[in-house]
Amino acid sequence: MADLARKRNEELARILHQLGWSPERLSREVNLMLPAGLAISSTAPYKWRDRGMVPRAPHDQTVCEVLSRTLGIAVTYEQLWGRMGGNRGAKILSPRLLTDPWTADTAQTALREAGTDTGPVRLTDLFRGDELEQATAHWASPPPAVTGGGALRIAPEQLADLRLSHDGKRRLEQAGGGGLVLGPAKAELAMVGKLLELGSYGEPLGRELYAAAARLARLVGWANFDMGNDAAAQRAYVAALRAAHACGDPRLGVSVVGCLAVQATHAPGGPGGRGLDPVAMLSTALLAADGALEPSERALQLGRIARAHGRRGDRAGAEEAAARARLALAGEPDRRQELADLDGMVGEAYLLLGEHGSARELLAGAVAVLGPPRARAKALLMVRLADSYRRTGDRAAADRIADEARGLAAGMQSARVARALRDFDAAARSGPG
Repeated sequence: MADLARKRNEELARILHQLGWSPERLSREVNLMLPAGLAISSTAPYKWRDRGMVPRAPHDQTVCEVLSRTLGIAVTYEQLWGRMGGNRGAKILSPRLLTDPWTADTAQTALREAGTDTGPVRLTDLFRGDELEQATAHWASPPPAVTGGGALRIAPEQLADLRLSHDGKRRLEQAGGGGLVLGPAKAELAMVGKLLELGSYGEPLGRELYAAAARLARLVGWANFDMGNDAAAQRAYVAALRAAHACGDPRLGVSVVGCLAVQATHAPGGPGGRGLDPVAMLSTALLAADGALEPSERALQLGRIARAHGRRGDRAGAEEAAARARLALAGEPDRRQELADLDGMVGEAYLLLGEHGSARELLAGAVAVLGPPRARAKALLMVRLADSYRRTGDRAAADRIADEARGLAAGMQSARVARALRDFDAAARSGPG
C-alpha cells in the first residue's frame, strides 16, 4: 500500500510496548489461533504498527482476541483499528468467496462484500483461472433452500421496483459508461443484501430476491470492469454467481460467466496470463445450461466465444462459434440488434486475427445499427474500426472515424473507451502497423 501516507498505529504500539512484545511475537501468537492456510508473515504486524495498515478478516479480530486474552481486558476493534480511517485494509480478495460452501448464507456474505465501498484492489489480487473455473462449476448445481426468518415483510411489488431500477441503471451504463452507475448500483446491492438478511420470505419470493441481487452484482461487476477495476469486478461477478445459484436460474449463471469471459478475453497480456481460458469456461457454462437459454442469449455467449478464439489466434474456432451464433438467431423475428452485437464481436475477432477486410465489413455494419442507447459499445467498435484502417495505412479514414468516436464518447464515464482512444492515438503517432 505504498500509495498511502504512513500513519502509525499508536494504540497498537502502546499495547505491544506494555506487553514487551515485538511485532514478530504478535505474528506468532496470531498464527497459533488460526489454521495454517491463514498464517501471516512475521513482518505483517510491522505494517499494522508503523504504516497504519488494517488486516482483513479474520486477522483483524484475531489480533483483538490475542491482545485481550494476554492483557486480561477487552481490546476492541474500534480501539485498535477504528482510528486508522477507511481504505487502509490489506486489499486481498476474501478466499471465502471461492471456498465456502455454496449456501444461501455464504451468498449473502459474498453479496455484502461486493457491495462494500472499499478502496482500490491490487491487480495482483485477481483470482487465478483455476479458482474461477471452480467457482463457475458450482452455479449449475442444485440450489439451496432460501427462506428468510427476519421480521421485515417484503412484498412482490418491491421486487418489481428493484427490477425496474436495475434495468434503468443498465440502460444508463450502456449509453454513458460504468462510472455513471457504479456508485448507485453498489448502494442498491447493499440494500438488497439487507433485505435478504432482515426479510421474511418463503421459497418463491426468496428466489426472486436472490435473482435481483444477482442482476445487481453482475451490473456492479460490469461497471467495475468498464472503469478498469478488474479485481473488484471479479469479486462482484463471483457474488453474482453465488446469488444466481441460490435463485436457481441457470440463465443468470451463464450471463455472469459470459461477463467473466469478456473480462478475461480483454485482460492485459492475454487471457492465459493467469491460467484463465474464457473459451473453455463459457463453453462449459453453455453445456450446463443446455435448453434453458433463449436463442438471443445463446447467440450472445457464442459471439463472446468467437471473440475469445480470435484473441488466441484460432480462426477456425472463431468462425465455428460465429456460425453457431447465427444459426441460433436464424428463426428469430426482429433480430437486427442481436445481429449487430454479433457482428461487432466477430469483427473484433477478425481484427485480432489480422483479417482486416472481414473485420471492417462487420465492424462498420455493427456501428451503423447501434444507436444512442448503445453509445458506449458503438464508440468502442468505432475505435476498433479506426485502428484497422490505421494498421492498413489509410490514415484519413482512421482519423475521421476516431474523431467521430471522440465526439460520441465526450462526457462518457468509461475507462475502457478512454483507454482505447489513448491507445489509438499513441499507435497513430508511431505510424501504421
